[in-house]
Amino acid sequence: MKRRLMGIAVALTVIVATGATLGYRKAYWTWWQTPHRITYCERVYLGGTTTHSRAEIEKLERFTSLPGDAPYPVVTVGKVPPVVGQPLLAAVTPEATRRKFGLPCAMGVYLKTGGDTYASYTISGGP
Repeated sequence: MKRRLMGIAVALTVIVATGATLGYRKAYWTWWQTPHRITYCERVYLGGTTTHSRAEIEKLERFTSLPGDAPYPVVTVGKVPPVVGQPLLAAVTPEATRRKFGLPCAMGVYLKTGGDTYASYTISGGP
């Protein structure tokens, strides 16, 4: 009986690990590495080779707000992969501005890859 339960446990573990691996591959276009793409707020963001510190991100994102608006703050908008992953940052455009001008939630997102290192992802397609 113990042998049978152990066999079932091993089989379930293999099934769950395979499902998680295939799900990660489908979502991020890679096998358990830094994602090549990230989906956020119903848009796809493609990764490049650029990395930034948090201070550099804050400086870059000061220029993404509309003229006359205060800079949109850089905030954590999720984790990649969800629940157990690394923080995902973005300067989120306010909902009213998005509706009025047909803009996306953010023009770029940043995934934490180290102590103070964030990989840059830019929006795919136009606003």
